[in-house]
Amino acid sequence: MVTSNRASGPLYQRVADGIVKGIESGTWKPGDRLPSERALCDMFSVSQITVRRALRELALVGRVYSHHGLGWFVHPEPPPDEPVAEVVLTVPQMDWLVTQVYAGLVERLRPIRIAARLAVTGGNRELEASALAVAARQGACAALMVVAGREEGLRDRIEAAVRGGDLPVVLLLRDVEGVEAPSIVLDETQAVATITRHLLEMGHRRFAYVGDDPSLIEGQRRYWGFASTLWEEGLELPMDWVFSGSITGDAAARFHTVFQGQEAPSALVCTSDLRAAEALLRLASMGLRCPEDVAVASLGDRDFAAYLMPPLTTLRFDTAGLVKAASEAVVAAHEGRTPASTRLSGTVVIRQSCGSALWQMAKPQPSTARGASRGAAPTPAEKDSQQGRLL
Repeated sequence: MVTSNRASGPLYQRVADGIVKGIESGTWKPGDRLPSERALCDMFSVSQITVRRALRELALVGRVYSHHGLGWFVHPEPPPDEPVAEVVLTVPQMDWLVTQVYAGLVERLRPIRIAARLAVTGGNRELEASALAVAARQGACAALMVVAGREEGLRDRIEAAVRGGDLPVVLLLRDVEGVEAPSIVLDETQAVATITRHLLEMGHRRFAYVGDDPSLIEGQRRYWGFASTLWEEGLELPMDWVFSGSITGDAAARFHTVFQGQEAPSALVCTSDLRAAEALLRLASMGLRCPEDVAVASLGDRDFAAYLMPPLTTLRFDTAGLVKAASEAVVAAHEGRTPASTRLSGTVVIRQSCGSALWQMAKPQPSTARGASRGAAPTPAEKDSQQGRLL
């Protein structure tokens, strides 16, 4: 009788490991019928529920399959077009960027027979560790780990996941200071600095900001890219002009006060196209026009950015470069090499929402309230911006 080690791990996993050992030792060969569920219960000294859970888990990873009325069988050897290796991508949640990256990764790895599996953890430390442990047991060649969450305790959490696993871990989208692991990074600090410098080059000197919660790693890095760029130019950044999260409630009232002031911001930097879309609606509801009164720019180049009113100037992240670098890191890990670290940013897509600050400043200022109609014709630079040029 095969017995399971009750010292660690869930019962069903010990049963599954025991069956895998039997397959790998040749006790059960590809195509063989496994003992009945009742026989497996006796063999591992567990209940039928536990055996069925173990068999389902093995079926999910292609080690066994069921034939109705006949029982469970060892899966045949994979045909030439099936994966020979796999990588797990752990993510705190699915969003448009992660979805793009995962889809690209699947397509890029499929021709070389490496499968990309997905584990959504909700940012839970235990679930992250469990996903890495399961991937290691199933023979994954590497793990790609998307980093997100509050800065406090993040280093310890990621460091524990990296050091505690039995497979190489590559950090994806963001790195974590002090964690010794390869990283494939979209440089959010550089991205926000790039979009801010674009507005500076157009002559803007009074900036407001709508961003993410600064206690989150992504919020902190994006804000630093904005603030440090202004400080390098010797410009002030009134904290009343900095907005975190959605512009609702008290934030909406403050937004209204700031942009209706006599010395109001002439430019607004947003950390996502969704936040920019919300800001454009707020400005329009106040009677302010974009770009005549306030120029707006953001990050992401979402599919709707070109169809906003006005079309949005935004930074397009280099997701293709990110997918390529991540795929190369997976291949390196599969071949026993150390994956290389890479940092990428993106390209500014110029549209109508930025206008021209120099043109705006040169015009006579109306005596009516801020937001009054201005009838000057657009400059050639503005006409170019409407075509969606790449900077």
